[in-house]
Amino acid sequence: MEEGKKGRLCVCVLCLPHTSPAISSRPIVSAPGLSVSASSSSSSGICTCRIDHANLTPSVTPTASASASASASAPFLAACRPRARLPFIPATTPASSPSPSHHRSIHMSSTLLFLFFSSHTLSSPPTRATSTRSQAQGGARPIPSATAPPPLADWDPAATSPAHCTFSGVTCDGRSRVVAINLTALPLHFGYLPPEIALLDSLANLTIAACCLPGHVPLELPTLPSLRHLNLSNNNLSGHFPVPDSGDGASPYFPSLELIDAYNNNLSGLLPPFSASHARLRYLHLGGNYFTGAIPDSYGDLAALEYLGLNGNTLSGHVPVSLSRLTRLREMYIGYYNQYDGGVPPEFGDLGALVRLDMSSCNLTGPVPPELGRLQRLDTLFLQWNRLSGEIPPQLGDLSSLASLDLSVNDLAGEIPPSLANLSNLKLLNLFRNHLRGSIPDFVAGFAQLEVLQLWDNNLTGNIPAGLGKNGRLKTLDLATNHLTGPIPADLCAGRRLEMLVLMENGLFGPIPDSLGDCKTLTRVRLAKNFLTGPVPAGLFNLPQANMVELTDNLLIGELPDVIGGDKIGMLLLGNNGIGGRIPPAIGNLPALQTLSLESNNFSGALPPEIGNLKNLSRLNVSGNALTGAIPDELIRCASLAAVDLSRNGFSGEIPESITSLKILCTLNVSRNRLTGELPPEMSNMTSLTTLDVSYNSLSGPVPMQGQFLVFNESSFVGNPGLCGGPVADACPPSMAGGGGGAGSQLRLRWDSKKMLVALVAAFAAVAVAFLGARKGCSAWRSAARRRSGAWKMTAFQKLEFSAEDVVECVKEDNIIGKGGAGIVYHGVTRGAELAIKRLVGRGGGEHDRGFSAEVTTLGRIRHRNIVRLLGFVSNRETNLLLYEYMPNGSLGEMLHGGKGGHLGWEARARVAAEAACGLCYLHHDCAPRIIHRDVKSNNILLDSAFEAHVADFGLAKFLGGATSECMSAIAGSYGYIAPEYAYTLRVDEKSDVYSFGVVLLELITGRRPVGGFGDGVDIVHWVRKVTAELPDNSDTAAVLAVADRRLTPEPVALMVNLYKVAMACVEEASTARPTMREVVHMLSNPNSAQPNSGDLLVTF
Repeated sequence: MEEGKKGRLCVCVLCLPHTSPAISSRPIVSAPGLSVSASSSSSSGICTCRIDHANLTPSVTPTASASASASASAPFLAACRPRARLPFIPATTPASSPSPSHHRSIHMSSTLLFLFFSSHTLSSPPTRATSTRSQAQGGARPIPSATAPPPLADWDPAATSPAHCTFSGVTCDGRSRVVAINLTALPLHFGYLPPEIALLDSLANLTIAACCLPGHVPLELPTLPSLRHLNLSNNNLSGHFPVPDSGDGASPYFPSLELIDAYNNNLSGLLPPFSASHARLRYLHLGGNYFTGAIPDSYGDLAALEYLGLNGNTLSGHVPVSLSRLTRLREMYIGYYNQYDGGVPPEFGDLGALVRLDMSSCNLTGPVPPELGRLQRLDTLFLQWNRLSGEIPPQLGDLSSLASLDLSVNDLAGEIPPSLANLSNLKLLNLFRNHLRGSIPDFVAGFAQLEVLQLWDNNLTGNIPAGLGKNGRLKTLDLATNHLTGPIPADLCAGRRLEMLVLMENGLFGPIPDSLGDCKTLTRVRLAKNFLTGPVPAGLFNLPQANMVELTDNLLIGELPDVIGGDKIGMLLLGNNGIGGRIPPAIGNLPALQTLSLESNNFSGALPPEIGNLKNLSRLNVSGNALTGAIPDELIRCASLAAVDLSRNGFSGEIPESITSLKILCTLNVSRNRLTGELPPEMSNMTSLTTLDVSYNSLSGPVPMQGQFLVFNESSFVGNPGLCGGPVADACPPSMAGGGGGAGSQLRLRWDSKKMLVALVAAFAAVAVAFLGARKGCSAWRSAARRRSGAWKMTAFQKLEFSAEDVVECVKEDNIIGKGGAGIVYHGVTRGAELAIKRLVGRGGGEHDRGFSAEVTTLGRIRHRNIVRLLGFVSNRETNLLLYEYMPNGSLGEMLHGGKGGHLGWEARARVAAEAACGLCYLHHDCAPRIIHRDVKSNNILLDSAFEAHVADFGLAKFLGGATSECMSAIAGSYGYIAPEYAYTLRVDEKSDVYSFGVVLLELITGRRPVGGFGDGVDIVHWVRKVTAELPDNSDTAAVLAVADRRLTPEPVALMVNLYKVAMACVEEASTARPTMREVVHMLSNPNSAQPNSGDLLVTF
């Protein structure tokens, strides 16, 4: 309330527990149950507040005194502080220089702050909880301790003017009037930006960036007459951006604005209508929000505009031609998530000042306009991930300043135009995943600044330019999956910077250059499926940074070097070559090695005992060589071995008994050797072993007929004339010690007797049925028989109000809601209860299946919020029915892929991921006995009425520590979800579930099914790896933007980045590198926490 001296403002602030502050700068302000009146004495300068509240006694309170001088009004500060301080996450963008960063910061609830300067007010309503989201890539500042000083501690309520000008973040002019507020990245938790901000009529710079500010942009903000710089980036602002009031007497709309940065918020609606009246506007960044509609044509009238950032919204319509009038524009970012109609306007060739043009991933069609060749200052042209067609226009060769050109993942055809030779400043050239033909021009080797060249997945022919790499800056070269021939150039690593070399699936021939063995920066070497000849350079086995050396399917010869020591090599793949000599003892000097593939070569001599030094080895394949000697006992030291293939060699002696101590060995193939002696009886105790092949040796003695040997058939033992008993055709003689023969003969006799008995019973039954069916007078007998065979028994795991008969009545064709490999699911409603009834396929309730009842009883004891509750089961001699609680919103798979995916937003997807992870974590770590799900997939994650996730379908689950094998012979899982190691180990464990869960996370991120739509033999994991590995920006943010579900409006990327990072950790090729489900839950719940070290093994594609 103003009275007395000019410029005096009396303000009352009331802080009540659990209520909204009441603020009065007028005679009366009311809130529910609350009224505040203010008065001021013109003589004393005392502000008096009268407060009336339903729960308080009316009071009169003096609030502050003021000087009689209007020019020296005292500042006043009051704060309703929250009871606990929340952690603060800083932004990555400095306020003084807004950046078009694609990163987004998290949004958190805020501190309530009231600031009153001189005759102006900055206030805010109370804090409220906002949606919590994961942090974008980058570290957070430490959480302040309980004893740390509060933020803005120097903002003293008792200070007198002009002391407020010394407050942190505040800048005043010579008259002590506030001209700038900069609160960038301070550990504050603000309330809402108040409309009273408009009273700061001298404010020229308002920067509240990366403060997680929620609420709306006040309608009054655009009326600030002096505001030139407005930076509200990296907050949690929502709602529509204020639009100008078109009524009579309306205030000007940002009359002085030069810079506005609202990047990375939750703003929605149409873009603000800036126009020619904003003649000073130089920087406009509204990217990373939810703006819809078309880009206003009026933006073309912003004559001073130098920066335009609209990327990461959901804009539509045509890209307006009017933008071509922005003759001062230097940077334009309008891609990512936006879905435009049409293509790149040819008129953009008139933007003579343009330095960077990014229109990637926004559904552009048509050709690349040749008019873009007129942009002489252009440094970056990004048009990747669109649907552009036609040929690369030769006019792009006129872009003499161009440093980065990315036209990848389009439908471009034709040859690489010779005119590109003029791009002497080029650092990045990405043309992969198009339909380009012809050769790689020799001039590419002459690009002195070239660092990244990726042309994979085209139809290119001819040689790799001989001088490529001589420029000394090349870091990434990927020419895979073309039709290239000729030798590998010798100077690819001339600059000692080459990190990734991928030339696989071409027709290259000649030797591998020795210079690659001296390239200490290499991390990945993939030369498979060519026609390379000669020896392997010794240096490739000693590269200090390499994690993968893949040379399979070539014509290489020579021997392995005596000195091997690549500390980070996780995969050494040399199979299907002609490499000979002995396997050197130095092979044991690869501590990170997980896969050693030397099959189908010419190796001879013994398998060195130093192989036992490879503690992380999980797969060993030396099949198809000429190795001799005994199988080394030292293999027992390779405790991680899951698959061993020594077949088609000349190994002799006995199968070492020590091999039976490999606890997780699932596949053992020693066929076609010269092994003798008996099978170690202890092998029957190897419960992990699911594949055994000892065929075509000289083994003798009885085949054990107990334990794990019961699952192997005759093909595992064929070609050993001395073996007898069990599945082998020859029975052991009665005189053989150990009784293998007698037992085998008796067992076979029992099997034959059973077969005869079954045949007799079947024949008798057929005659009986025919006879009974012919009798008209025995219908009563048939009914009684049906009743006897169909007697139902219900076992309940909690109190149920219905009977077995009620359940059976629901099992009818009309009630089917799902079918799968494990059974048919019916929707049942009986006596007020809704059920999901699963009728198991191929499971009866007779004596032969007594274990089923025990397993189901164990499942019935499980009680967890995120696991579908098994209520009981109903069975008779022929059928088992499992009774589950009903989930009305179906499965996650149906929600994502059944046309409803757009209705499951990012927040909901993250919540579903965390909830499903909790359910699996319980099965793996807290359930007794612990349970492996074996079939984790989106269709087995069900959603209740509140869309809360519940893990379902334990029809394939097996228990850890039980009598059954940990490696089941039946396929464990669904296509697209099965962990890669299962293909050669047939073993499932908790890490198999983790891999499958990672696939589910990728479904949530991409909205794609796990298989289909990626090309033959490519699943979602390999697709994501291939797409993200070749991005010029290798950040997680760029990766998740490249693969994210485009049906949804963009979200601040932090949430998606966290999901992506967890997903990629879960789908690591090496199972030992994957996190546990307990770690997954921790990572999803605590995005700022350290993630498990995935090791040095990196496998892409």
